[in-house]
Amino acid sequence: MATPYITPGMLLAQPAGISWKVIPTLTADTPSQLAQIQQVCWSATSVVDSYCRQPLRSVVVTETHSGPGGPRVAVDRHTQLGTLIARHRHLSDVWAVLVSPSRSFPAAWVPVPAGQFRLRTPVSFSGPVPATGPSGGSVIDVARGWIDWRQGRRGYQVQTSYSSGWAHSGLTAAAPIGATVISVDDVTGWGGPHGVAGFCYDGAATETITVSSAAATTPTILPNTTTAVQTGPGTIQLAQPLTQSHPVGAVVSALPADVIHAAVLAATVEALEGIDAIATQSLSGQLAGGTGALATEVEMLLDDYRRVV
Repeated sequence: MATPYITPGMLLAQPAGISWKVIPTLTADTPSQLAQIQQVCWSATSVVDSYCRQPLRSVVVTETHSGPGGPRVAVDRHTQLGTLIARHRHLSDVWAVLVSPSRSFPAAWVPVPAGQFRLRTPVSFSGPVPATGPSGGSVIDVARGWIDWRQGRRGYQVQTSYSSGWAHSGLTAAAPIGATVISVDDVTGWGGPHGVAGFCYDGAATETITVSSAAATTPTILPNTTTAVQTGPGTIQLAQPLTQSHPVGAVVSALPADVIHAAVLAATVEALEGIDAIATQSLSGQLAGGTGALATEVEMLLDDYRRVV
């Protein structure tokens, strides 16, 4: 099971301006409060992704478009390079590009060899420093000759498989001090030649990590290829041993800090809109006046991450 962008432990530790003891009511017992807060965390995650029009956690996407002459497949008239515009922003890797004449039924897919396609602007990985803001575009360049006008307008079907977003997962087994391999619920986006930096969020024991490689329990085979991508539950290899121990469920994430902060504020909005009238009376004057300002701040934090095409 995936992990929300924030967990009850992270939320309770954040200065969100609300006492979580009033959620969902002033008289609710602790299990009821934790269950409601967990639901709030998932709701906040959905709010973040919905506003951005794509998941911000790392996902593997396969999509097919026609061109040239279509809105997402073109040929540069100066360089003759094929230009693909992915539906998602913040692309980190391109795993496969295949082409087929549009007139072929079924499609006669021909893989474009590795080295004949590239991301124009990949997500920036800055070594041991976790991401602090948005990066990465949506354009993939393909070497000349693979996509052209010989088949006419929309003469080719182009299938592209890529990863977008930032790695985000939760521990599925406790991680002791000194561990260099940890088990998580999703290895998507971790590892690679550049290394991926992030945080293990665990209250006072929160620490930075750098992941050098990832291994899925069952790698995903991309459609119409033999290419295996590391995605789903598995293990990640750390470049340095952990300096703290961490329990099952601790969040291990490369999401930029402003996305985490936006999720906290979105959770606050979700919680305030779901509590009863008596609990509302216990809030401070600012929060009791409504959630509009908080919702606006969520959108401001996420505007630069939002998909626009």
